[in-house]
Amino acid sequence: MSRSKRAEARRRRRAWWNRAWGLLVVPLAVMAGATGVVVLVTVPDSVNEVRAFRSARPCTFPAAVAADCLRTYPATVRGTAVENQGRSQLYLLKLDGPPPIPAELDMDDEVPLLKHLRKGDHVTVTVWRDYATAVTKDGVTQESTDTPEGWPEIQTAFALDLLTVGGYGGFAGATAVRHARRRSLPDWVAPRGRWTMGAVFASVPAGIIGYETGTGPVVVALLWLALLPAVWLVVERRERHNPGRHSRRPAPSRAADTGTWPRYLANW
Repeated sequence: MSRSKRAEARRRRRAWWNRAWGLLVVPLAVMAGATGVVVLVTVPDSVNEVRAFRSARPCTFPAAVAADCLRTYPATVRGTAVENQGRSQLYLLKLDGPPPIPAELDMDDEVPLLKHLRKGDHVTVTVWRDYATAVTKDGVTQESTDTPEGWPEIQTAFALDLLTVGGYGGFAGATAVRHARRRSLPDWVAPRGRWTMGAVFASVPAGIIGYETGTGPVVVALLWLALLPAVWLVVERRERHNPGRHSRRPAPSRAADTGTWPRYLANW
């Protein structure tokens, strides 16, 4: 096979590969973006649920069944599981009781109640809707993590990730299909991919801060937007310090006149 035919075969394989992964990425990006929109649309419902939970009061008989209030049920401790070593943290309470008592309940910490509970202890579980929100024994109450608190903030951070990844994936996939026969994709594809990953990482602290403080999805979005310039600055600095092997100036030929070396070093 001649050199020109081999080069043409390589171009065809490259074009086929670019079209293949581009056509695969585009629908996945559309799905990610659509899922992000759906998650974002449900955030107001989660906010309303949190407001209803914060305003809930203990039920007064006989409205305990129908009212949207805090109900209490008796339960028996089946056991506990506590791990607090480095990054491994587990604070689990195992319960026996009628519905809606859960079989296991994450307590988030061992104080003030969990570390004192033993198998066979009788406790009272506070339930709101389908959440087991707290456990009480002998007047000591400890809240669980089974509440709607923090969920709107997590939803917002997740939706921002999906929308960002979906947007970049759609443009990158469409670009790969459009420029399938090129030796390489346009220069903007790789840097913007790193920007996208940086934007995804920026949503993590924004979501954590929103979850821990309960400040709401708007604050999460504003924190995310505030972190984006810092992320892009880091990416830009990395691009300037590591522009890639194709952007380096070629070294002078050995046959070149020795007088060119000082000029080459000065330009470098």
